[in-house]
This record gives sequence, structure tokens and C-alpha cells, in this order.
Amino acid sequence: MAFQLLLSPDNTFSFSYIGDGSQALLGLSPDELKADVNIFLKLIHPEDSQAFTASMLLSAMNLTFWSWEGRVTLANGELKWLTLGSSPQARADGQVEWEGLVVNVTQTKLDEIELLRSQQQLREFSSYIQDAKEQERLHIAREVHDEIGGLLTAIKMDLAWMKERLPKTKKILTDKTTTIENLVDKAMTAARNLAHSLRPGYLDSFGIVAAIEMEAGEFEQRTGIKCLLTHNDEELEIDLHPDASIALFRIFQESLTNIMKHAQASEVRILIQNSPAFIELTISDNGRGFSQEARLKPRSFGLRGIQERVAHFGGQVTFSSAPGQGTTVSVVIPHIPLDTPHGDTLTQPQQPLF
Repeated sequence: MAFQLLLSPDNTFSFSYIGDGSQALLGLSPDELKADVNIFLKLIHPEDSQAFTASMLLSAMNLTFWSWEGRVTLANGELKWLTLGSSPQARADGQVEWEGLVVNVTQTKLDEIELLRSQQQLREFSSYIQDAKEQERLHIAREVHDEIGGLLTAIKMDLAWMKERLPKTKKILTDKTTTIENLVDKAMTAARNLAHSLRPGYLDSFGIVAAIEMEAGEFEQRTGIKCLLTHNDEELEIDLHPDASIALFRIFQESLTNIMKHAQASEVRILIQNSPAFIELTISDNGRGFSQEARLKPRSFGLRGIQERVAHFGGQVTFSSAPGQGTTVSVVIPHIPLDTPHGDTLTQPQQPLF
């Protein structure tokens, strides 16, 4: 719909021209709109009305391009999204005149809202999968620790009992029991390592700071990359919701994995800052870094996984890196009440506008 709009010095305005497109766009004839501008104003959605007036007055004051997007509700109840664009001119009589177009962008907005809704559903589904995976890991870790670990301990005790009662002259038998004992020891170590990789017990027992400190120590021993941990709490234990605690720990593990695989670093610095409102985890390395293009590669699943975990809690994550300048990953997660049921930590998305 083409239009001409006049704004008087007393901030009253009226249409001096309305194109024939008004009938198809608004269900109103040009004569109706020119006769009473309030007819159009009453169509504007209450939540968008103030933005319409404010953007028009700002355009008039600075004589800058007027751009507005908002909703109108027609007489038949139909809701449409409109976008308006117009350039102002100051007239000799003190009025400001706009000539421009109003375009129906309803389908575009509907597609945009549906895309946002789909993205939110995918994010929720991804978070649900992460939660389910962590619960399954916890269940398997307990089974490995309690059931398999208990059985292996019982087998070792029985072997020791049997070994003590074997005739000393039967060296071949005592040697065999020693071999079996060694195999059981290896199986117990493998079971402990498996349970730890599935769910580190010290995370639940000692908290996130101690868990990160121990994980960093193991990483340093395994890779030779020096790890320096700093935190702002006198006490090692920080009261975190279990969901947030395991998310931070997995983010830390993923960051260390990326450093080991790609960074070629010799040092990693870890900073944990706790405040009443949020907890922040920063991991920096002195490695080779990467470009923005590399971070946006389709197969950057590690970084994308970190983003999804943080988004699940309504937090923020930033990646700072450049070739030859190392990499810094900074994660901020707001504190969640400890009595929040497991799986209910996902921040609620904004409701669609219509």
C-alpha cells in the first residue's frame, strides 16, 4: 500500500494519499483511511502501537528514514504483520511529509516464528537427550561399581583363600592363582576407570571445584600439558544444582579434549568464579588457536555441544581465539535453586507473538 502521511507541528497527523492497495491489505478503502487516520491506528496491535508512534516522531525529528514493523488486527479478526518504510521531507509550512510503502510480511513472519519454534524444540530435544544420557551413564556407572566391582572383589577374596590352602609343593597351581589374581586386579582397574569415565564419583562427593581439579591433574599426567587452576572461593565446595554441575564438568572435559586434539598447547589456565547469581568457568590455553571460519565449520560438534549445554540453562558462552594466540572458552551459568527437580532446569522460551 502506497501512502503519503503529514505530521503537523502539534504532532497530529493524517493521510494525504492512500493507494488502492489498502482494500486488499487492510480491508479499508483509501477514502476511509484519509477521512480518519484513527481508523488505521485502532488496527495496530496494542503492543506495537507505541513503537509505531515513537519511530515516526524520531524520523520527523531527525529527518531520517522511517522503518516500522508490527501487527494489525483487521475488522474480521485476521492478524497481519506489516512493514513500513518511508523517507521524510520537511515542508515550508512546518509539517513533515512521508511518502512510502506498507507491505504485508505475514507469511515471512509466520515462517520466521515457526523456524524459531522448531529451533527451540530441537534445543529442548537435545537437552532431553543430554539429560537422559547422563542418567543412563550414572545408572551404568553404579552398576559397574557396585555389581561388577563387588563381584570382582569377591572373586579376589576367594582366590586369596584358595591360594593360602594350596600345597606349597604345587607351584604350578600357586602360579596360576597369582596370574588369575593379576587378571582380576586389571579387571577391577578397568571397571573403576569405566565407572569414572561414565560418571566421576568425586563430582557428586566433593563438588565441581574438586572434580575439575582432579580431572585437570589426570589430564596433566596423561598429556604433559600443565594445568593451573584458580578459584575465588575459600571453600572448595560450591553448592550447585546437579544438572548444572555435570554440565560444567562435561564442558570442561570437552574443552580439554579439544586442547589435546587440536591446540598443540603447553599450558592450560582454568578459572572458576562463583557469585550469588551465577558461576563462571573459563578455560584458556596457549596453543595455536583457530579462525572464526574454522569455528563455524559444519563438523565443529564439540563447540556446538558446549553451546547447547549452556543454552539449556539460559547461560552464555564465548569463544575467543585467533591463529597463534591460543583459545579461551568462557561459560556463565546462572545458579538454579537446589530444590528444582531434575530435568526442569531448562529456561522457558519466549512465547510466540501470535
